[in-house]
Amino acid sequence: MKRAVLAVAVVSTFAIPSFAENNLNPFEDEKSGFYLGLGLGAADYDKSYDEWKDGNFGYTKYQVRDGAANIFAGYRVNKYFALEVNYAYLGNPDAKNTHLDHAYEVENKIRGYGIKAVGIYPINNSFELKASAGVMKWKVEEDYSTPGLGNGQYDESSSERGSSLTVGFGANYNLTENVAFGLQWERINDVGDKELRFGETDIDVYSASVQYKF
Repeated sequence: MKRAVLAVAVVSTFAIPSFAENNLNPFEDEKSGFYLGLGLGAADYDKSYDEWKDGNFGYTKYQVRDGAANIFAGYRVNKYFALEVNYAYLGNPDAKNTHLDHAYEVENKIRGYGIKAVGIYPINNSFELKASAGVMKWKVEEDYSTPGLGNGQYDESSSERGSSLTVGFGANYNLTENVAFGLQWERINDVGDKELRFGETDIDVYSASVQYKF
């Protein structure tokens, strides 16, 4: 929550100058326009599974990182502020227990879509710093199987949906007037549910992106 408050404060700070400059209509700016982009990177998870659900059935291998991807589109209101929507692939984290009598595997799929406000601080014509705050709607799908049980395989599927606050920081490099490359970190709070074997986790996404400005 502290990160969310900080991100909102930073976004507001970046946006304020756009209304303070002389003779500037915040909805008419040479930076205004739509953009579309793609980001690729990694998603880090706090901790898969609650310990009480693991029990004492041998060694459980946790996955704490997986690949991530992000498709986003936005509207740059002016050089200090943008609104953005996105669809995120947040990985397929899994875990395995290797006990011979109680072996099990869990595979998860995490997806989400969101909306965010982006505050932008241009350092010069090429480099920009940015901070974002928003909300993401996510879905976690979980497949649980016990291939090691003596009485045959058991399979179970479940899913959970929810909403989480997101905060992020990053930087862009404007290669041309229309093409920019970016690096960013984003935190998605409290994804999942304690009723899932996967549990509940914060997700940190580290990514590199490319965007085209129309």
